[in-house]
Amino acid sequence: MKPRRNRGWIIYGLALAGSLLFLSVIPFRLLAQTGVSTPAPQPPPTPVTAPKQPEVPVLFDQMTIMPYITGSLNLFSGMTFPEPATGAGIGGGLSFDVTKKGQKAGLMFDFAFQDMAGFAANGSFIQLQRLYGIKDAVTQVADAYHYWYYLLFEPYLKLQGGARNGYFIIGASFGMAVLGETVNKGQGITQFIDWSNSPYGNRFRLDLRAGIGVELAKIGKHEMILEARAGYPLTNVISNYPTGNLGVPGSWRIITMQANLGLRI
Repeated sequence: MKPRRNRGWIIYGLALAGSLLFLSVIPFRLLAQTGVSTPAPQPPPTPVTAPKQPEVPVLFDQMTIMPYITGSLNLFSGMTFPEPATGAGIGGGLSFDVTKKGQKAGLMFDFAFQDMAGFAANGSFIQLQRLYGIKDAVTQVADAYHYWYYLLFEPYLKLQGGARNGYFIIGASFGMAVLGETVNKGQGITQFIDWSNSPYGNRFRLDLRAGIGVELAKIGKHEMILEARAGYPLTNVISNYPTGNLGVPGSWRIITMQANLGLRI
């Protein structure tokens, strides 16, 4: 009886193994008959980059700013008054330089304020009869004090060497007078003449100007600059004044020379 029991277990094991082998072969046969294959691996997707934005054009690639203070020598001359006048003035401004380092030529422009003052001893007359109706009065000789204050816009062509420690400028100066006045001081009387509201006074002025600039020292990353400028006026400050020198109608002009001390930042 024992041999039969062992033979039954053997037959049962063989039948089970055959069944598992049959079940494992059927899917591969079906896959082969239907023509379905395992998909091949795909390459990773190419990253999509955003389109490059167009560059926004700029007017200037580089700009340096220099605030400065001004001292000036002013020379007054013409036929409006019997004597020429001279005087010192002060002022200041802000310079914008768009010239690159190493560039031979470039542009520079200023916004500035300048005080043009002058004095002449016995440089004017006080006509009492004409101005104040005093009959039989003798015209007094008076000291003349001239005051002109200007707001200026000055564009320049700038020429420089490669080291940028020195340069030459040439350009123009456009000015608008915020004050134009002469004060005549005689014996016991003072006369004020407002040229800004006079038909003989010119509110606007135009000069041709030229100058040089040098670097004095460095303060940290900044440069201390000294400039010397001079201008020649193309317009008069007073034109065709009927009571000019010796009764002849005349004009009056101001030639100015200035020194600027600034810090380029």
